[in-house]
Amino acid sequence: MDILWIHFAMTSAVSNRPAIKVAVLLAIILASFWIASYFPSLVLMLIISALAAFILRPIVKFLEFRFGLRRSLSIALVFLAVGGALVVAFLELVPYLVERVREMYEGFKTFPLDAKLREVTQDLSKHIPFTDPEALTQKVRGFLEGGLAMLGDSLGSAAGFAVNLFIVPFVTYFILAESDSALKKLIERVPNKYFEMTLNVLNKISKDLMGYMRGWILDSVIVGILSIIAYYLVGVQYAILLGILAGISNLIPYVGPFAGVVPALLVSVTQFGDFRQVAAILVQMLLVQTVDNTFIQPLCFSKTVDMHPLTVIIVLIVGNELMGVAGMLLAIPIATILKASAVETYWGLKNYQITA
Repeated sequence: MDILWIHFAMTSAVSNRPAIKVAVLLAIILASFWIASYFPSLVLMLIISALAAFILRPIVKFLEFRFGLRRSLSIALVFLAVGGALVVAFLELVPYLVERVREMYEGFKTFPLDAKLREVTQDLSKHIPFTDPEALTQKVRGFLEGGLAMLGDSLGSAAGFAVNLFIVPFVTYFILAESDSALKKLIERVPNKYFEMTLNVLNKISKDLMGYMRGWILDSVIVGILSIIAYYLVGVQYAILLGILAGISNLIPYVGPFAGVVPALLVSVTQFGDFRQVAAILVQMLLVQTVDNTFIQPLCFSKTVDMHPLTVIIVLIVGNELMGVAGMLLAIPIATILKASAVETYWGLKNYQITA
């Protein structure tokens, strides 16, 4: 009996060895992300650099292989073209934005918010029984003040992070210039028995992340275009600017669309002098989000992120608790890395019969 029990224990240990190795690997990855969570600005800067490298890489490859240019020269030409375009856009766009913000501020400063709110709530109380106009006024005012505070915090955070953006071109350059050689050196250090499995894991992670980023950007571009059209139809000023803001804010899961509609509400209030377009703006935002969630996201992401919706929500909540907005942006990519690592590593250990 003892011999049979020992044999069973040894057999179980051998059969569970892949699962143990996968658990250790995931623990190491999670520990790395946990340490990184203490440096959200640095992590976000690295993500932006990686995203920029992902966008510019096809152009660099085209110049390198189509015209036979050296990698460094190809990168320099791409940086020169993109940098010049960004400088021109900055010089043209910033004065326009400053003037529009100034106009909005002047209009909102003279807007009789309390009086207009009281009129609206009193009118609602006539049609909806058991409604307290004063309480409703306070709630609506609290909602607007909360939206303004959120917008102010976002602008403050963006201004603080803008300093770190100067480092992004340097990091992007090194990613474009040395990522291939660094990956090659990393793979060369992998023991032979783990070689094919490691290639499969890295290939799966790269494929899933690239697919997610591609769908993420495309989804926000489409939402921005739809928002521009919707704001034009509603008749709100600065439709293009508001649509661009809606597209950018849509990059932040769940929270972004609600934050992106706040500037449109403020513009409509200062434009019309009352709340006549508030309902229309909220309805168009809900319609765009419905179209996005029902048609655009499934089309853009396809099967790239194969996760249950409940899992996605939990992952986003955890990311928000750890790193705030940056955590929500990074939550799905991190979960993708963990899932691809676990699935491909377990499959490799089982099928390649790696026992040591």
